[in-house]
Amino acid sequence: MSHSLRRIDNGDLAKLAELHAACFRDEAWDSAALATILAMSGAEGQIACHGAEICGLLITQSWGEDAEILTLGVAPHLRRQGIARALLTDFFARARRAGATRIMLEVAADNAAALALYRALGFVHQGTRQNYYRRGAAASMDAWRLSLEIAEPKAG
Repeated sequence: MSHSLRRIDNGDLAKLAELHAACFRDEAWDSAALATILAMSGAEGQIACHGAEICGLLITQSWGEDAEILTLGVAPHLRRQGIARALLTDFFARARRAGATRIMLEVAADNAAALALYRALGFVHQGTRQNYYRRGAAASMDAWRLSLEIAEPKAG
């Protein structure tokens, strides 16, 4: 499946809110929340499109040597097709060019697919935030704090 990547613009927010709700049912961000997050200092967003369909989103925040993945989601019917990896790979390159040396994120401890992807990319577990994610009437879920060193090797 071919897809293209581009920056998020304000015209995308309603569709992104729908995509975020499909990905994160219990903690979906609406258009206003997405706009607020994207307006934060150092925040930026990328989307993956398949034709006119927005099929993935990545919102990040960078400050100096550190960068953080705030949210990453792929339309449920299009998962396991390389969309998340493409968004992440693009972000790593942009973050590295901007001077970042470390990427951080939090992921639900029970999100096996995301954890497998992050581990495959070299992320390591740095800590746990207990009962961080709400799960409707179900018990809350821990968030695992992961990080990835992305500094270019020094020559010589």
